[in-house]
Amino acid sequence: MYKETDFRLSQEEFSFKKDSYPLSKINNARVKKLGFLDNLGQIIFWLFVFSGAVWLAITTLESTPFWLQALVVTLTVVGLVFGLLRCSKYALQIEFRHIDETGVQWVNVAKSYSESDNGLFEQQAAALKATLV
Repeated sequence: MYKETDFRLSQEEFSFKKDSYPLSKINNARVKKLGFLDNLGQIIFWLFVFSGAVWLAITTLESTPFWLQALVVTLTVVGLVFGLLRCSKYALQIEFRHIDETGVQWVNVAKSYSESDNGLFEQQAAALKATLV
């Protein structure tokens, strides 16, 4: 859970904890409700962390001992559940102009699964939009 003190808005920059974003490079702000596809990369990452090495060690599933098959399936399920539990529902995003050839893109400032954090994100996005106008 985030606190209101985690966010700071000054004349020159918008800050979240230790990250700072110059207001001159921010075009817009929004709160995005994240879905399964938005979190798919994170789910795949946790699947690989929990069971990737074991899957790479298995050459053929038929010739693998039963205990190793059970281990890899168990680790895959644990990785999937862990990845699903770590999914975020809401993200505070800013439309940021980078100085290199990246150009303009939406950047996640903070992500959370809590409804109270969603309210805080909405409040911060509204304050940031009011400052940008």
